[in-house]
Parts: sequence; structure tokens; C-alpha cells
Amino acid sequence: MQVERELKSKVSFVAIPICKDARSLPKLGKVAKERDVEDGLRKVAQRALREKAFAGDGGETLPLLHPQPRRIGGFLLWGLGEKEKLTLDSLRRVVGVLARSAAKTSAARVAVEMTSLQDVIKKWGADTVAEVLTSGWQYGSYSYKEYQTNSSSPGKPPNLVLLTAGLSPRDERLVRSGSSQGRVVADAVSWARDLGNAPANALYPDVLARRARTLANGRRVSVKVLGPAQMRRLRMGCLLGVAQGSSRPPRLIVIHYRPTKKAKKTIALVGKAITFDSGGLSLKPAKSMEEMKFDMCGGASVLGAMKAVAALRLPVEVVGIIPASENMVNGSAVRPGDVLRASSGTTVEVVNTDAEGRLVLADALHYARRFKPNCILDFATLTGAIVIALGGGVTGLISNNRDLAAQVYAAGEDSGDRVWELPLYEEYVEAIRSQVADIRNSSGREAGAITAGAFLSRFVGDTPWCHLDIAGTGWSSRERSFAAAGATGAGVSLAVAFLRGLGT
Repeated sequence: MQVERELKSKVSFVAIPICKDARSLPKLGKVAKERDVEDGLRKVAQRALREKAFAGDGGETLPLLHPQPRRIGGFLLWGLGEKEKLTLDSLRRVVGVLARSAAKTSAARVAVEMTSLQDVIKKWGADTVAEVLTSGWQYGSYSYKEYQTNSSSPGKPPNLVLLTAGLSPRDERLVRSGSSQGRVVADAVSWARDLGNAPANALYPDVLARRARTLANGRRVSVKVLGPAQMRRLRMGCLLGVAQGSSRPPRLIVIHYRPTKKAKKTIALVGKAITFDSGGLSLKPAKSMEEMKFDMCGGASVLGAMKAVAALRLPVEVVGIIPASENMVNGSAVRPGDVLRASSGTTVEVVNTDAEGRLVLADALHYARRFKPNCILDFATLTGAIVIALGGGVTGLISNNRDLAAQVYAAGEDSGDRVWELPLYEEYVEAIRSQVADIRNSSGREAGAITAGAFLSRFVGDTPWCHLDIAGTGWSSRERSFAAAGATGAGVSLAVAFLRGLGT
């Protein structure tokens, strides 16, 4: 992604944004006006609109070739959808569609003249619009090809160029600042997606810990990795219990970011990282096991968020805690009916070994409390029940604090990484009580997403806490118009938006 006042080198297309039911082109910038192209472009565009060859629907594109293709190969009429319904989230998505459309044409560079988005800039600000364009473009152009030896799809994604000629000096500075911040967040999301898409034989707890160590940069970011011996000293019976069925030892990854100046607030981010989930002795069906490399996407989200936090140098102290394990089957695997003791001292009856994520989170959440955080956010692909309840478009939220829940919800709206709150009434807490231990790790199908949250609430004490169940949003089984199939990086931009809000 680049910001240029005027074109420095050739572009494949200049994208011209048009809202649905528009009758003519918007105000064009300097590039579209050169060599008397504007009159011809307007005539062709008006004909396309009049004859319904192009309607301006969200993400719709219509390529038009340049009569003299020197610095510009052509123009792309680019639909934004209905003007009254345009939001930052819908703009982010139609930019993603534009990126994917451009990639299919093998375009190398696509330019957007910011002057053609003056109405949008007036509404949200040049920095916000530039950040949304930059991040949306990278989300849309992302692909994972690490293991494709003969891929027929284009290798390098097209580059986005934001042209600022015609903007005020202040707006030009804001475009550069916003685009820079958008790149930071988008790079962090892409890294989380890479981690989530990696196969389980290549990314297991020890490898994930090594990836986390790359974030360490001395005084500002430190990374500590705990192994089984340290976990035993901390009496992390739940995390060790899940891991005992695998030949690969677990890791507890702790990433500590400290801003330059002493922070007023400390926030803990906790992410579930089951690098492969067979279901344990409560074995999953083969079809349900195909995508279980994605069961570490909560941990990937926390890693991505920590990467962005450090790059943005936010004025908030942040601790990222990632319990990493496999959930496998061997002669030592935990059995249904076994009782584990968490590091908090709480005893847990394991009634279903496939409800393992909440077990590893139990020890991680309790560990997070030693940092005395102002609040804890956890991210986890925790339950299939949340997929039934909310589908793949919204993350489920459960919290013990109304103000915190409202802040996280607002961050979701700002970032497009949306959440929806579910209740945490006392009867759900009662549902997880056990007859042989303090609590049990599953109460059955009814309200499964909520009772899982109720289980986690037992390990945060009085600390304000939000649980984000990304089982529906953490990965997608199908390609969408604005994003590739696979890991989505859900949770990264949400966490960053939340933390940025605390720093203002």
C-alpha cells in the first residue's frame, strides 16, 4: 500500500467509486482529467449507468480501458452500494471485493483518487477513510499459498495506491497517517491468518512459542514460555490434563508489552491455542476433525494483537497469555469422569474431553490475574453452539461487567470485528455444578455457548472480564466475495480498537 500525491509509476486501473443509483461520476481528480479523458469517461459511465450495465451495487466493478494506456491501463467503475447505507464496515468490505477483483485481472497496481471520496471523508475523516481502505484492501487480497507448489492463481497481490492530489495539506497528512495505521493492523491480521492456516504437523505448541518469541524486542516487549515442569509447579492441572494425551508437550506463552511511559492501565489478553483438536477420547467424527487445525485461532488473535500493539506503541500495558496444547488420544489421555484440579484450586469433573478449550483457559485466566489487570479479554474458538446461535458473521460475547461489555461492543462496531452479547445469569452458573467436583466442564447442548462462558467466569474472580467466542468467526469454510476461505484473524482488529480506545 502506498500514498502518492501524483502517480509515480504506471497503474493498471484507477478505481472510481460510485454509489448505487448514481446518475453520473463523482468529482474526479487530476489523474482522470489528463488528456481530455474525463469527457469520454463520463459519457461511457453515464451510458453504463443508464443501460444498467453497471448499477453501483456494493463491490460491483466494470473495467473501462484507457484510450492511451501509458501511465494508466484503464478505469474501474467501483460500486459502493446505497449511499444512505454506506458504513465504515461496508466500505471495508467493498474495498476487499475490489482487491479480489483486481487480483483476478493480474493487476499490479490499482489507484484510488481520494478526491472522489470527498463526501465520505467529510463524514468520517481522511485518516479513518484511509485506514479502512488500506486494511480492507489487504484483507481482501490475502491468500495462503505456503504449500501450493503449482498454484495457477496470481502470486503477488495487487498494490493499492491512494492518490492525494486535490486534498488539503491537512487531509493529505491524515491520509498518510491513517494508511500507516491501517497497514499495521492489517499486517497483524494477516500474520494471525497465516498462523491459523498452517497445518497442525507444522504448527504445534513449541513452534507457536517460537513464533511468539519473534515479537520480543528488548525492553518494550518480552516473551516468556513456560513448559510442563513450570506448569506443574504452578499446579496447572487443567492445562496439563488436556495435554497428557499428546506426545507434544504444552506451552504457556506470556508476552508482556510495556509502553515507554508508565501506563495507567494494564490489560490482559488470553487466547486459546489448541493446535489440533481430535476431541480426545470423546472423539470427533472424521468430518468434524478436518478443520481442527483452526482451534488455535484464539491464540493467533492474541499474537496478532500483540504485534499491532507493539508497532503502534499504544500507551497501555498489555499482557498476552496463550495456553498452547494438542488434544489427542493415547493411553495417558484424560478420560470422561476424571477430575482435574485447576491452578486456582477449583476441581473440575471432565464429562466431555472435547470441551477441552475451557480447561486450558481456566489455568490461563487464573494466571492472568497475577498481573492485576484492569480487565481481561479472552478469545477462543470455544463452542459449536455459538455457530448455531450467531453464524459466522458475529462473535459471541459474555461478560461479568456491563461497562466493559459496552466498550468491547463499541470497538467491534468501529473495527468491523463485530460482537453480540449473550446473558450470564446465575442459572447458567448453576448448570455447570458437579456432584463429584466443584464444577463440570460441560452441561450438555442447551445454552452451550453460555454455560461455557459461565465455566470461564469461575476463574477470573472480581476482575472485569469479556469472553469472545470466535468459533463462528475465526475461520470460514468458503471463499467470500471480500475474503479468502480459511482463518480470518477475527479478534485482532477488535482487540486493537479496544486498546486504542483506552489510550485516548
